[in-house]
Amino acid sequence: MRRGDMETAIRRVRDIRVALGLLLALSMTANLALTLGFAGRETVTVLVPAPSGPSWAVGSGGAGTGRAGARYLEDMARTVAVTLLTLTPENAGAVRHAAARLSHASARGAIGAWVEAEAARMAGRDMASAFYPMEIEADPTRLAVEIAGELVTWIGREEASREDRRYRLVFRIDAGRIGLLRFEEMENDT
Repeated sequence: MRRGDMETAIRRVRDIRVALGLLLALSMTANLALTLGFAGRETVTVLVPAPSGPSWAVGSGGAGTGRAGARYLEDMARTVAVTLLTLTPENAGAVRHAAARLSHASARGAIGAWVEAEAARMAGRDMASAFYPMEIEADPTRLAVEIAGELVTWIGREEASREDRRYRLVFRIDAGRIGLLRFEEMENDT
């Protein structure tokens, strides 16, 4: 290879390296600008369960806080209450598993232990229960819901009781995921 051809090849390789370096620097600058641009923005996810149905809104408020629309909280509370209170000794494992998925990480142990204790109490007496929600009031600013309904209990195949019950559920949103933080029975005003 001649000296002139060699110099041309070296210059071409050097030019390609410079161009690739510039493209890399430009790409990194663009990624940094996008990251900084998105860091200060609030994100909202809108979930639409049916084409003609109501929409749900869940978002982050920054600094570890979150918010959820009233409809979403109502639907979440209905799902949690029916899941936890419709319990038989046979479905206790499935309820415990569902409760773990629905609970906030800091409350999983306590809620799972409550399901376990209820299932053991029911198994000893051949009991089963089902909850039928009737009223739901959501407070999106506190991520809290009050749900009232009828709790029906069976011993064996015979209905043992049918009582009006009221529960308070408190949720927490972390990293865009909502989880049950507290589930407590309230005094009934009736």
